Order: sequence, then structure tokens, then C-alpha cells
Amino acid sequence: MDLARSAARLPVFLSLTIGAMIAIRLCFLGTPAGRDEAGFLMVGNAWGDGDSLYGPYWVDRPPLLLWIMDLAGTLTNLRLIGLLACVVMVLGVARAAYLVRGPQGARWAAAAASLFSTAHWFGVTRTNGEMLCAGFVAWGFALTIQALLPHARRPWLPALGAGVLAACSCLIKQSIVDGLVFAAVLAVAVAWQQPAARRRAAVVVAAGTVGFVVALATGVAAAAARGTSPAELFDALVTFRAEAGEVIRTSATAATGQRLIVLLATWAGSGLGFIAVLAAWCAARRREPVVLATFAVIAFASGTAVLGGSYWGHYLFQLVPASALAAGLLADQVSRRLRTALGVFTVAVLAANLTYTIVAPPQVGATAETVGTWLRESGDPSDTAVVVYGQPNVLGAAGMSSPYPYLWSLPVRTLDPDLTTLSGVLTGPDRPTWFVEWTGVDSWGITGADRLENELDDGYRKVAKVCGRTVWLARGEERSLAPVPKECP
Repeated sequence: MDLARSAARLPVFLSLTIGAMIAIRLCFLGTPAGRDEAGFLMVGNAWGDGDSLYGPYWVDRPPLLLWIMDLAGTLTNLRLIGLLACVVMVLGVARAAYLVRGPQGARWAAAAASLFSTAHWFGVTRTNGEMLCAGFVAWGFALTIQALLPHARRPWLPALGAGVLAACSCLIKQSIVDGLVFAAVLAVAVAWQQPAARRRAAVVVAAGTVGFVVALATGVAAAAARGTSPAELFDALVTFRAEAGEVIRTSATAATGQRLIVLLATWAGSGLGFIAVLAAWCAARRREPVVLATFAVIAFASGTAVLGGSYWGHYLFQLVPASALAAGLLADQVSRRLRTALGVFTVAVLAANLTYTIVAPPQVGATAETVGTWLRESGDPSDTAVVVYGQPNVLGAAGMSSPYPYLWSLPVRTLDPDLTTLSGVLTGPDRPTWFVEWTGVDSWGITGADRLENELDDGYRKVAKVCGRTVWLARGEERSLAPVPKECP
């Protein structure tokens, strides 16, 4: 009777938890666009004719991400899609935990997922690839568990769905293979510990593999039909990442090490660290298949965040689905007093972070928005611009496209280190109307900076300095320039 009553109350708990998360996240809907948000929206909305990977632009991301951007169209819509992805993720981890631990496990998993989805230091104010993958990953967990339940009928069907969802997450961000890791470890653990279940595990692995391969092939074929070939995708998603990793390593500065320290501190102080340690301890002690699989995902996602070499805070969001599931699975392994203390501590830390960000909102992206707004007010609708190096959120705020295919600094440093392509753009028939120096043309150790400066002097003239950024206008073009802002973020 108690179990039935607890299960009956679960929808109410989920509704309240998700409602609170939505209310908090809506407070950040108007935050200035991030570099990735603006850049991905530009690439997705322009995907069509052109001689680069995605029409006129190039980015080292799979095609489903760009389809989502094309579907969103605007920044507000994209953030609402990101919020929807978090809602789906909360429901997915709750379902997965429910299958293993019942209503109590589902409540803990949903509470953890909702809480982490409001943590500003995980970059939740902006929609990124990790967030868009979260729903697919969480429901992949749930379907894999469903397929491997002892008395589940037609186990191949949820396994097939789990494979499709795993492919979807890979088609958004190629490094997020959490669903595959979870399914592989869970199937192996079940087969190892339960000889009678080996046939079921084999069926699940086979069906999941079929779902994954078919969905992945469908995504690649659909991208090819839109002009992005499989060979180009392989070069961008695999070959480029290897080359870019070396560029990141050789160009690392003191700021890179500082970001690593912040990343580790956030991991430790947010509750993710304790969950990881608890999952490791329980996995080694009890060797329960679902706990083993969950810890394997936590370990894999942690390695992905660290080995990437850039150490951005939003990488930690990849840990949220597995960590929330672990909270649901392991809550009963901690004494009630310790559980309450840790819960209160985590809520207090995240609430303090949330309060601080509301009272003193971070200014990240505000300068780019100011410069972009000035460009929009000073330019014509048909104008184009190049921002050196990166900062596509300037272009997004300006409402201008770019004739240069690389919208981020890493592709420039990896694929155009001597600025041959950029020089061709500046001296070609489709040269940009505006050129914005964000950090100087000689930053990042670019080897072609001297030549670029000469080409700028020949073809452009300095017309303004907006928030410390020099703005050039093509010679022969006349524009009515907007007043330069007296105060900058």
C-alpha cells in the first residue's frame, strides 16, 4: 500500500520539480548569446549552397546539431529547445531509476537532474551540445534497462530504440557516446553475473547495434543529400579533432590552466564529485550491473571533459544524466543523516550561485552584443562582416553573414594558420563590408598577421573603436555611423 501510494504521488513530485526548474531557467532567457549559440545558429540557418562543409560555413560538429539550429531559427527558440531537452532528460533519468529502485529512486534522480539543470556554472543559461544530447542519453539509459529486465517482453524493441537514441546523441556531438558505454557495460555485466540472461543480453546488444548503425547511416545520408558528404564529415569530426588537439596543446596559456582549476573546483563543489566517488565505491563493493554501467559513463564523461584540453564549464553538463541516475540508484546507500546533510549542502551551494548570478549577472557575451548592435545600427541590411578571430555572437547581434567560412578561432588556427584563406576573402570580389579586430590580427601566434595588416591598410580604413575593438570599413563604402557607446560592459 505504501509503495502504491508513493508511486501515485510521483507524477505530482515530478511536476513540481520540473516546474521549479523551468521557472528558474526562464529567468535567463534574455542572456546575451554565447559564441557557440550564435555560431551554430548561423551555420544551421545558412546550410545550403556553398563550397564549405555546411554550405558557406565550416564547423567540426555533426549534422543533427545543425538541423536543430535550423529548426530553432532564433536564439529564443533555441533556448526553449534546450529547456525542453532538460525536461526530457529529467523524465528519462526518473524512468531509469524507477525501473531499478522504484518511486524513491525516481524522486532522487529527478530532483538531482532538475537541480543540476539550474546550475549556472554548468552553462545552463545557454544551449549547448551537451544539453541537447541529455534527453537522448537519459532515455537511452531507461530503454537499455527496460530491455534487460528479466521479464521484459520483446527486449529487442527497447534495445533498438536505445541504439537509435545513442546515434542521435553522436549526431549532435561526436564525443557523446554515453548511451553506447552504458549499454555495453550493462549487457556485459548482466551476462557475466547471470548466465541465464546471456541470450537476452546478446539480443539486446544486437538490436541496439542495428538501431545505432541504421540511425547513424540515415543521418549521414540525409546530410549528404543536403550537400555535406560523408568524407567531409569524417575529416571534420575525426581528422580535424586530432589536429586541433595538438594546436590546443601547443597554444595553451596560463588561462587554460586556470580554467582546469575552475573546472575541477566546480566538479568537486557542485555535488558531481561526491556522486562520482559514491558511485565508484558502490560499484566496487556491490558490483550491481546498473551501478557499474552508470559509473562507467561518469568515468567516461569525466575523461572527455578533461582530455578535450579546453576545460570549459559546460562540458560538465555531460555528467548530469549519469550523475542524476546515480543519485537515484544510490540514495539508499547513504545514511539518512548524511544524505540530508549532503542534499542541503548541494542545494545551498547551487542556490547561492543562482542568487549571485541573478543579483550580479555575468557580463560574458555582453561586449559582443554591444559591438554587434553598433554594427547593425551603422550598416546596411546587405552588409557582411568578419570578426578576427572568432566571436560569431558579434555577427549574430549585427545580423550579418560572413564570407569567411571559419567562425571560431580553433578552425582558423588549425586549418588557416597562415591566413591564406582569409587573405583571399579580403582581397576577393566578395570581401566583407566590415572587419572587426577582437584581439588583434597578431594574436594566437598567427603567422600571416603582417600580410593581413598590409591588406587591411590597402582595402579598409579604421572608422571606430567600440568597447576597445577596432572596426574597419571597406574603402569605397560610406555608412552613417552610429554613436559609439560611452560605457561598455
